[in-house]
Amino acid sequence: MTPMKIKVDAVMFDLDGTILDSIHIYYQIIETVFKRLDLTLPSRDKLRDAAKNGDFEWGQVFPKKTPEERDRLIEKTREIIAEIYPNLFKTQAKLIPGAKKIVEIILQTGIKVGIVTSTPRQNMAVKLHPLVESGINDLMEIIITADDAPRKKPAADPLLEGSKRLGIPPQYCMYVGDARTDIQAGKTAGMKTVGVLTGFDDRQTLSRETPDAVINSIADLEDILV
Repeated sequence: MTPMKIKVDAVMFDLDGTILDSIHIYYQIIETVFKRLDLTLPSRDKLRDAAKNGDFEWGQVFPKKTPEERDRLIEKTREIIAEIYPNLFKTQAKLIPGAKKIVEIILQTGIKVGIVTSTPRQNMAVKLHPLVESGINDLMEIIITADDAPRKKPAADPLLEGSKRLGIPPQYCMYVGDARTDIQAGKTAGMKTVGVLTGFDDRQTLSRETPDAVINSIADLEDILV
């Protein structure tokens, strides 16, 4: 079957699970937290459900406790994450295979490219290391973080900020991401949306949000861009 062609003037990418192969790191973080807190690790389905609104809801996966006990667990969780997060990303994060090549191909067609992520700016340095080393970081016209818009995905705010900075109206933009919140944000912003299967959500979950396309990875974007 010939892939559906989508014509746009700008493509914006989510970061984790889309350009950056990092979802396994988040699962490692969660597993480490539960191990150190001596708690039973929930199923992957429950973990995915706790992240369905864009932020991971630790309170949703911790045992039912008093508010005070739950607050203490969450505070300990923050301490554990702060300890292990930087080294895990430094040693394990890498680009999705074919990421740089597809960005170069897109640029050769005259389409603008950028990144829109829910990562806070203060955490970006460790995440961007693989992008800087590969040179893909220099190809991005914009990088929008959680600090650049009043609301994070699934709200449209960060994508609309990206559209504004690129100088391309939303209807001529595409947003590519691995999670349902990416598709929700893109559609709310009035953009074309593409789900990729290299990250958090599976094909069934992404398809329920009715994106314009679901592909195996961003390497397959060449097949659908005009």
